[in-house]
Amino acid sequence: MPPLRCIRLAGALFAMFSAVVLPTAGAQNTPIVDVHFHHLGSRTDSSLTEMAKMGITSVVLIGLPAQLATTADRSDLRILRSLTLPCFGGRMPNSGMACYPGGGDWPSRDSIRAMVRTDRLHLLGEINAQYGGMRLDDPAMEPYFAIAEELDLPIGVHLGIGPPGIAYSDIPGPPQKSSAYSGQAGDPLALDGVLRKHPKLRLYVMHAAWPMRDAMLYMLYMHPRMMVDVSVLQYAIPRAAYVDYLRDLVQAGFAKRIMFGSDGSAARVREGIDAIRAMDFLSADQQADILGGNAQRFLRLGVPR
Repeated sequence: MPPLRCIRLAGALFAMFSAVVLPTAGAQNTPIVDVHFHHLGSRTDSSLTEMAKMGITSVVLIGLPAQLATTADRSDLRILRSLTLPCFGGRMPNSGMACYPGGGDWPSRDSIRAMVRTDRLHLLGEINAQYGGMRLDDPAMEPYFAIAEELDLPIGVHLGIGPPGIAYSDIPGPPQKSSAYSGQAGDPLALDGVLRKHPKLRLYVMHAAWPMRDAMLYMLYMHPRMMVDVSVLQYAIPRAAYVDYLRDLVQAGFAKRIMFGSDGSAARVREGIDAIRAMDFLSADQQADILGGNAQRFLRLGVPR
């Protein structure tokens, strides 16, 4: 074979190899950010250790003030503390302890400011208004959207999927029942006016509001700053349904707006990572963005606190 043809053939083969193999290796080594991990009580520290070994570099740890205060900073991964609200009934499930100082259903804005000022709070969420049958455009939510925008706190809101049978006391399943939980309160369109009123708000929709695809696609299209996470979908719904939903979001052009979240134990974290890596319709760059790159940009993780 003439030397020039050999060179061209070698170049073509290298290009083919690079396109197929090299991105996959990059995706395997990408830093991973979990934007949705709940405080697990005494199991939290061991779970965070396991997550660091999986390649998690940063985690949004969701909890109540007392829970967040008991979790120390770590050298093996970055912890971003996120305050969940409201707490309907004002008490921690199973413990009976007051959720917030003063014993109310909602934290005071002064307490939020104090936690931010002392670097003990970095986000607001999970916002559980839907569990009380409350839409996100309810007036009770307005002060919290306002303070999140004022303090530049990212805010994560629960929409869409909830535990099956949560509203029925006679159906086995969720340990904490909520007869007020409402599917209608989970409509992503309730955020339309909120985001227009607070244009600088950094907001992400948890669970990507599954299964409310059309409303979610509309909101992503109309509000370019909005993000979603895909937490819980890796185990709460059939895998084929998860794949179809994520594919719809990506094909609509929103691969840069999707973030990885687990919403479970360390085992659920691994399951979620593996699910993303197994989705063959995602390019290596898209996998890397979803697993960590998008969250790094949204949470500004390159900016020292």
